[in-house]
Amino acid sequence: CTAARTAESARGRADVEDAAFWFPIVKVIHLGALVIWLGPSGGAWMVLMLARHKAGEPSLVTHYLYRGFFQMLRLEHVAFFALLASGITLLWMYGFDAIDATWLKLKLAIVIAIILPIEVPDLWFSHRGLPQIFASRRPDAPYTGHEKRLLDAYHRRFVPIFLPILLAAVVVVMWLAVAKPA
Repeated sequence: CTAARTAESARGRADVEDAAFWFPIVKVIHLGALVIWLGPSGGAWMVLMLARHKAGEPSLVTHYLYRGFFQMLRLEHVAFFALLASGITLLWMYGFDAIDATWLKLKLAIVIAIILPIEVPDLWFSHRGLPQIFASRRPDAPYTGHEKRLLDAYHRRFVPIFLPILLAAVVVVMWLAVAKPA
């Protein structure tokens, strides 16, 4: 009986030690994914916007910058899924009863109600809609009516409306994660 309890106790300590080892690693992955989700594609977008303003569209410069921008968007979305996966992993490591904390409920509500619905059309624009325009066109060819409408939908409707909402939501989520208000 005593040997069984000792073995069970040792297994329990090993589990705790495993969690103590893995928790900071998962947390670093979570924070790193947040930085990669927001950083590189945001910088690539700003460079693209400056080039569109200076060089006009279509142009050889913007054509190649769009292609680089799409590569950054791939990185952004890999990081976004890593952010979600590491967040779910952290929740599992904390225990799902951690959802009882008000700050975590609010954080999850913002992710589910605001961030995910913005990322879904962003995924479509980033990997389906916009890349098709630049996949096989000549860099100096004028845009077709369809291409102009799609670019306009992205640059003049989607981004100006949803980017400020997304950034505000991210700031609130970060504040909730750091401050953990009751």
